[in-house]
Amino acid sequence: MGKIWLHIGSPKTGTTSLQNFLNDNAEVLRNTGRLNFMETGRAHIAHNQLAAAARTGNATKLMEQMLKEADASPDMMQVASSEMLFNLHTARKLSGAAPEEFKQRTKVICYIRRQDSYLEALYKQLLKNSRIPPDRQAFLDDAKRRLHYLNTFNTYAEMFGEENIVVRPFGPKWLMDGDVVRDFAHHLDLPITGDLRVTEGFSNRTFSAEMSELLSLMGERTDFNTREVIRELIALNHPGTIKSRDVFSRTERLGLMQQVTRENRRLVKRYMPDCTDFFQTGDLEGDEVVESTEDQLASQLADRAAATEALMIAMGNLQARRKQERELAAEAAEAPAPSPANDALEEALAPPTWYREIYPGGDKRGWFRSYGEYAASFVERGNEQLVVSFDNLSQAGNDAYAREPWAQKFCADRDFSHLGIYAQEPTWFRNAELIEHLETLRDEGFFTGFDKVAFVGTSMGAFGALTFSSLAPGATVVAFSPQTTLDEKKVPWESRFGKGRAADWTLPYSDAAQQTKSADQVYLIYDQFHEGDRKHVERLKGRNLVHLKGAGLGHKSALVLSRMNVLKDVMEGAVLGTLTELEFYRAIRARKDIYLYRQAMEGYLTDRGMDKRAERFANAFKKRRRLQNAS
Repeated sequence: MGKIWLHIGSPKTGTTSLQNFLNDNAEVLRNTGRLNFMETGRAHIAHNQLAAAARTGNATKLMEQMLKEADASPDMMQVASSEMLFNLHTARKLSGAAPEEFKQRTKVICYIRRQDSYLEALYKQLLKNSRIPPDRQAFLDDAKRRLHYLNTFNTYAEMFGEENIVVRPFGPKWLMDGDVVRDFAHHLDLPITGDLRVTEGFSNRTFSAEMSELLSLMGERTDFNTREVIRELIALNHPGTIKSRDVFSRTERLGLMQQVTRENRRLVKRYMPDCTDFFQTGDLEGDEVVESTEDQLASQLADRAAATEALMIAMGNLQARRKQERELAAEAAEAPAPSPANDALEEALAPPTWYREIYPGGDKRGWFRSYGEYAASFVERGNEQLVVSFDNLSQAGNDAYAREPWAQKFCADRDFSHLGIYAQEPTWFRNAELIEHLETLRDEGFFTGFDKVAFVGTSMGAFGALTFSSLAPGATVVAFSPQTTLDEKKVPWESRFGKGRAADWTLPYSDAAQQTKSADQVYLIYDQFHEGDRKHVERLKGRNLVHLKGAGLGHKSALVLSRMNVLKDVMEGAVLGTLTELEFYRAIRARKDIYLYRQAMEGYLTDRGMDKRAERFANAFKKRRRLQNAS
């Protein structure tokens, strides 16, 4: 029986290049009997489903299926690859679930960077994708847990045998021909022949810290697709934009490496005896040349200038290319100008934007499923961030052909993968088939296949976000003006939402107050003066709650934030888990200029018998609006 090679990363060591090589050549390698890039557990180019299944305790069945696939071509070498397997918790889970035959037939190969280099590369990756703020010290404090490699390798050694663990140093100096693909092929005894497609060169050059920060700002403040811009920058190869060792000082790097000196010695002795100087830090020792403040500023300004110039060129190239493509398409069409009636017909028949991404000619993977009065669509845009959104009451019953899930554009603009739950009836997701499918996704490791998961919604949708968040422990929840249940036994004071109260509240996930304890953070955005919303929020307990109160937001808190043009910023900060109370309160200062705010505050004052104060408030609002219009 052929060996199963399990490539486990680690992150930032050319994993994508290696997976692309295996995927691009899968058919040739299989047809010539050299290697089978396993299909079981693989979505596109990575076997992240195996890691996800391990984390949820469902890996045994998947590994048994991998063995069956391997048995179908017993004379061929089998390969599976996922850098998500480079994780101590995942390794332990996998060890407990692995069938004995899987243990006997598997070898592990892993590439590693020196820890200080790894953290720098990781910082830049997370930053350029707008997943962390440009705070190097905060990142460093949080990332120190990623320094320790040895226990992960020891866990795999206990599972597969020390002789079946191959640990390779990553970098041009260490790799066969300076290339991770050729090095990998060498260790698998796989000749690189002329019929195989190989991208030459060492591919893991990193942008400068300044460029990474500019890409982060661009992603937050423009409509440009970050990945497209990065590809353009790589092709541009502008001088001064590729730079390493510009995140942490030599002293900081040395301090990091000293924390794992003994551990690294044991790692080298056990797994890398031919690479005894890989973790040596001679390049970090000795007196560090301390630049003057002026020199540091000059260097930083030079890096920023180079990054700015390159970014402007890349964005300009993309704009010019898009314009040219539009012009060529218009010329090719050679069709008469459509009439207004045709325009209206085309608009009515236009497919929703998410479908354009996943239809057979689209560039994304995904699916759509209908449950009658409910439906779900999924668009995969990467495994870094998944957003799960739920329709609100105003969307229920929308029969438009181009129906979009809540937060569709928000997710698409940020390249967040998106699972959207649609409602055709205002019954608060009380549907057994929908619940069963969401639980199946959980059991199959769907949610654990993403680095971060966020559940979002407003009002009825906020109930969905809160109550189904338990499907993905550790998730973030963003709930605008939520309900926790409409079960009259639990909230007898709730007199709103008649159809919702009449729904089947005996189904699972009927009380959000029991479902949020496993979440990492639960952002609750609500108006503390709105009695119904406040009572629901008061039913929620836990240290993971983040109360963001906005007097005058009313029940339509998300709509008010949208009218102020701050909803997307608040949403993004909450989804990424970086939103602070101070940032929120600064964002909603402008609510005093929104008519919905005036309505809500007038209503609260009137309900409390303060009619004269309500009148003064209304007059002050009108006066302020007149002054604004006059200016």
